Amino acid sequence: MSKRDFIRYSLLGLGSSAVSLKAARALAKGTILKEGATPEPGDRMWRWSKESPYYMVTAKGVKCQICPNNCVMREGAESICRTHVVKDDKLYSIAYGNPCSVHIDPIEKKPLFHYLPASMSFSIATAGCTFACLNCQNWEISQKSPKETENVDLMPDKVVAEAISKRL
Repeated sequence: MSKRDFIRYSLLGLGSSAVSLKAARALAKGTILKEGATPEPGDRMWRWSKESPYYMVTAKGVKCQICPNNCVMREGAESICRTHVVKDDKLYSIAYGNPCSVHIDPIEKKPLFHYLPASMSFSIATAGCTFACLNCQNWEISQKSPKETENVDLMPDKVVAEAISKRL
C-alpha cells in the first residue's frame, strides 16, 4: 500500500469529508427528513440518538466531557452545542447519523494541502456547534439544533462503506 493510499483510506475511515453518492442523490431527489418527522411522542430523542461515551454523572447533573464548555445538564436539558440531551441520567447525541448538509465538492475546497489534486470529495455536516464565531461561514447550521434543520438519514458505517466502494 502506498503512502497516498494509506492517507486516503485513513481519512475515509475517519469519515473526514466523505459521504456516499447514494446519499447525495437522495438529497437531490428531495428525500430529506423534516423536523419532527421521527422523534417519539413527548420525547426529545431522535431515532438516531446514541449514548455518548464522554460524560459523567455528578451531583449537579450529567457533565458532558466532549468540549471545553463542560456543560452540566439535568434531565431533558440540551447542551450549549445543541447536539446532546440528557435522558435517564445518560448523555445522548441527537446529531448521530443525522447530517443536514451533504455536498459533492472539489478537494481544493477542503483544508487539505496538496491532497489528491483535481479529485472530488463528499462533505457532510451536522447541525450544532460549541462556538459562536462572528464570521462563521456555516452559521445557518452551526447555531441550530439538529431538530431545527432538514436532515438526511445517513449512518456513519454506510457513509464509509459507500465512499470506499466509490473510491472517493
